Formats: sequence, structure tokens, C-alpha cells
Amino acid sequence: MNPAPSASFRRVIAAEVVSNFGSMMSRLAIPWLAVLALGATPWQMGLLAVADVLAGATAAIGIGVLVDRWPKRAAMVAADVARAALLVGLALAAAGQQLSFGLLWAAAAAGGVLTMAFELARSAWMACAAERQDLSARNAQLAAGTAISEAVAFGITGALFQWAGGVMALLLDAASYLASALLLRRVDEVRNPAATSASSPSAPPDAGISLREALAFVAGDAQLRTLALLEGLVAAGMGIAGTSYMIYVTRDLGLPTAILGLVFAVGGIGSALGAALAPRLGRRIGGGRALAWGLALATLGNLFAPLAAGAGLIAIALLVAQQLVGDAGQVAYAVHDRTLRQTLAPPAALARVDAVLRGLGQAAGVAAALAGGWFATAHGARNGLWLAAGFFGIATGVAWLAWRGDDQSSSRAIV
Repeated sequence: MNPAPSASFRRVIAAEVVSNFGSMMSRLAIPWLAVLALGATPWQMGLLAVADVLAGATAAIGIGVLVDRWPKRAAMVAADVARAALLVGLALAAAGQQLSFGLLWAAAAAGGVLTMAFELARSAWMACAAERQDLSARNAQLAAGTAISEAVAFGITGALFQWAGGVMALLLDAASYLASALLLRRVDEVRNPAATSASSPSAPPDAGISLREALAFVAGDAQLRTLALLEGLVAAGMGIAGTSYMIYVTRDLGLPTAILGLVFAVGGIGSALGAALAPRLGRRIGGGRALAWGLALATLGNLFAPLAAGAGLIAIALLVAQQLVGDAGQVAYAVHDRTLRQTLAPPAALARVDAVLRGLGQAAGVAAALAGGWFATAHGARNGLWLAAGFFGIATGVAWLAWRGDDQSSSRAIV
């Protein structure tokens, strides 16, 4: 049975629902602006897809060090306010006909750094605020909140973009970040493990473990090594898909944005199903094997999109199936991936260990997105989606090899 969330955790969930609602709007609006207003090529879409992950990967380790030292709530609030200011600036540029691909790229990169800071701080806050046995349920509750806002946002963004344009979507996203910051200001601050360690007479000035030791800790733990490999494979698949998907469904299939928004909204339902399934599956077969099952569903979902052809009902049904099955699998994977990170990392280095994994994965995602942009340009967006599904399939195989059998608590050293 899932534990009831505390008042602070309810506010964290509410902040996630509000901010993710706006984030999903700009997640669609920025690529649509690039494709429909600026006529972006697959190569340019690849550059746009890697902007946030490139910036996030470059800054991840440094941000992780800072987040381990800073109050977690304050870091989340500061990131939200900064993201709101960034989106207001981008909306003003679009309204003044000053939008360019370079500006979109720069805004995506800055947003990637700020989002990295927010997510590292939130993950560390949750690891400190929740009991170890409750983490999987807490992560699932957070994922469920995200799924609800995703379904609503995607359901209206297509029509909003078609009728009111991208500026309104960007402004609503900015407002959502400000609302999130107001909610988070009332969240209880957690005890900073790094600060506590630093107060010990025997602790080094850097508090807890050093950055080099964080890297060595990841390299020396079989489960963390596997999580790092999976992070890279999943990020690569998503990076390749990001260069092709919007072009494929918008240009190649010719589906209007209003229809696509409704299709994407189904992903929220899939995400909610994945969030509901993840804790139950984890309790029954263990977190590692539940993670592997999530990746298997994500792989199946990603195979549906390139099967679509034309703008008819069959194509729409395949895209709906992709959103429903694929998103359910990805959320189930993400819940157990996040929980394993939070339980395996030393308390004083939660953000640093998380940053190492995210940084490695995002570096792989950048390389894959750049290669995917070239591949889709040369061989078509549809083939790019087949390639992306292949990376998810490899990740599934790695997870099954690592957590096969009955052992629910350890990973075989396959890397």
C-alpha cells in the first residue's frame, strides 16, 4: 500500500503538476516554431534536440557539486524563477518577429542547464525527505502528477498553437514556473547531508565524497554502472527520435497540430498507467526486473510510430498506441531507475552521483542526436525512428541480462 504523502510532498507534487503543464506546452511549441515558422531541416532539428542535453551534460557535474552544498528547496525555487524569465524573453522575441533558429537553440540550452539544476535538487530533496522503503511509491506519485498535467497540456496545446500561436504557449509555460516557485517556497527544507558531514571534525572541507570519488563510486558499483549504460542507451534513442519524430508526424504524415496534440495527450494516460504499475511491479519482482519490463514496453511503443503511413485513422491509431504503451514503459523504467540512484548513492553526494549518471547519458544523447540528424537527412525521418527503437531494444536486453533470475537486490556485473 502506498504511503500517504506529507504536506511538503503534496506541494512538491502540485508544483510538478503546474510546472510540467507549461513545460509540455513549450516542449511542443518550440519544435513547432522551428518546423513551421522557421522551416527547420532534420539537421537543424537535431541541433535543437541536443541543445538542452548538451548544455545539461556539460554543466551536470558542476551543478551536482553545488546542489549537494546548497539548500535543496532554495535551488528548486531559483531554477523555476530563472526558467520563467527565460521563457518570457523568448516569447517577447517571437512576438516582435525577432525569432531565429540561433535564439531558439540558445534558449533551449539555457533551459537545459536550469532544468538539470532543478531535477538534481528535487531528486536529492526526495531522497532526504522520504524513508528508503517509500521512495519507489513517492517517485511513482510524482510521475502520476506529471502524467496528469502532460495529458491535459498536450490535449490543448495543439489547438492553442493552431489558433493563438506559440507566444501564448511560451507565456503560459513561464506562468507555470512562477506558480511552481510559489508552491515550493512553502515546502519544508531538508537537512543537507553534505553540510552535516562538513560539520564533523573529521570531514574534509569539500563535505562528503569528492567529485573524483563520486566518479569512482559509480564505476565501482555494478548496479550504478548498469544504470549509466542504460541512461546512455535510452538517451541515445530519445535523441535520435527527437530529430525525426516531429518532422515525420507533421510533414511526412501531414497531421494537423490540433490532432497531434490530442494524440500526445494519450501519452499522459500511458504515463499514469506506468506510474500506477511501477511500485506494484517493483514489490512483486524487484526494482531491477521491473525496470527491465518498463524498457521492454518502451521498446514496443517506439516500434509503432514508424509503422504509421499517411494521415488516416490507422496512422493515428498507431501513434496513439505508441503514446500509450511507450510512455507507460518509460515511466515504469524511470521510477525504478530514479529509486535505485537515490538508494545507492551516499547521502552526502546524492546530486553528484545523479549528475554523473545524467551527464554520461546526456553526452550519449548529444552524439546520437547529431548522428540522428545526419541519418534522417540522408535516409528519411521514418528510418530515423526505426533506429531510435533499436536503441531502446538494446537497453532492454542489457537490463534483462543485469537483473535476470530471482535476485531482486543486485545487478550482475555485465559492464
